[in-house]
Amino acid sequence: MNQTELNELELFLKDSFESLKNNNSGKVADYIPYLSKIPSSKFAISLCTIDGKVINIGDTKEQFCLQSCSKPFSYCYARKLLGREKVHSHVGYEPTGVSFNKNVLNKNGLPHNPMVNAGALMINYLIHENELPSDRFNKVKTMFEDISGGTKVGFNTSVFLSEKEHADKNYALAYSMRGAGAYGEPYPSASKLNRMLDLYFQICSIEITSEQGAIMAAMLANGGICPKSGEQYFDTETIRDCVSLMFSCGMYDFSGEFAFDVGLPAKSGVSGSIMLVVPGKFGLCVWSPPLDDIGNSVRGVEICRRLSNTCSGNYHIFRHIGKIEQEHTNIDVAFYSCMDAIVRDDIEKLRAYLNNVDIGRTDYDNRSLLHIACSEGKIEMIKILIEKDATQCHDRWGNTPKDDLNRFISENKDSLTQDKFDELQELF
Repeated sequence: MNQTELNELELFLKDSFESLKNNNSGKVADYIPYLSKIPSSKFAISLCTIDGKVINIGDTKEQFCLQSCSKPFSYCYARKLLGREKVHSHVGYEPTGVSFNKNVLNKNGLPHNPMVNAGALMINYLIHENELPSDRFNKVKTMFEDISGGTKVGFNTSVFLSEKEHADKNYALAYSMRGAGAYGEPYPSASKLNRMLDLYFQICSIEITSEQGAIMAAMLANGGICPKSGEQYFDTETIRDCVSLMFSCGMYDFSGEFAFDVGLPAKSGVSGSIMLVVPGKFGLCVWSPPLDDIGNSVRGVEICRRLSNTCSGNYHIFRHIGKIEQEHTNIDVAFYSCMDAIVRDDIEKLRAYLNNVDIGRTDYDNRSLLHIACSEGKIEMIKILIEKDATQCHDRWGNTPKDDLNRFISENKDSLTQDKFDELQELF
């Protein structure tokens, strides 16, 4: 991001902060006694770009509990440990259409998605499930410190104990999932479910600042690379799936309206925090304790609305719809249509758009169409792109398309036929 855009963002956020700081709408969460004591005037906005530049406005040094804002990162961590197939054999990826703590499962007897309580409990069940409770929590805590740039996170014992004391619905969810067979075999004991619940309450009670939250959100915007450390902590497929779930399920049963109005992935928590992801640009964290009737920060939601609808950056992810008559947008549409065609194995669509694309064009990760085709192992697509003189450029991590193809072959060699294996080997 260039300095001019960053300066405009800082001015926009400062103006929004000043105009909203006296907005007293909403009510601080009181089902956890400790949270009810947080002054409603607290208000912090932090932004972190994917190259590590930070904007801080307001009470950005004060810590608050992660609560449900922990869920996207716990999901990514489970994916890192266990992989996509294992995780989603225990939890779905559809919106529920009901309250986040409702005792409902999908048609397969699984939690609907990882962003609601049932799904987050299942994710916590899967994380280091056979290790000692202290080791499990310490490893998750270290993960949060790593993705926030190596900074220390806190822990609020009072919130943890309050969570345990007022957790009837979460206990009911845990046992309902056992009754539905969602945990799989072996049948988990009551003590194992209690350890899962304790880990869930502990993670919700981790404390961060808004700056740490912005760094975490920027890590998601940056394809899994922490903008402060430069470490690739989660792979891009995991991040893609995570932000997709945030877009459809991250704002409780306000998620549909938020996606419609704001058009960006986000996650909220009852401590008053919202983490917003602008892919390829930055992460935003707003902390303001007063909540609306659904449980989202009143000031936080309004900041997100303004960012999408009135900020000159125009960050809504579907911002180009209706503007394809502009030359630069025609190129954008053609390029991303080709990417979509490759993923969907739609050769006709690829041919239809390819003539309008600079074959050397790359996305924000410096990945070309040939990178995508090779990472997917799409033989005919690769041949078409090579015929168009697609080059062996390097992406952000230094990988060429041939590197991606070799990785695909290595990861899929057991399922490839000998003919396809040989054909892939002979492409370059």
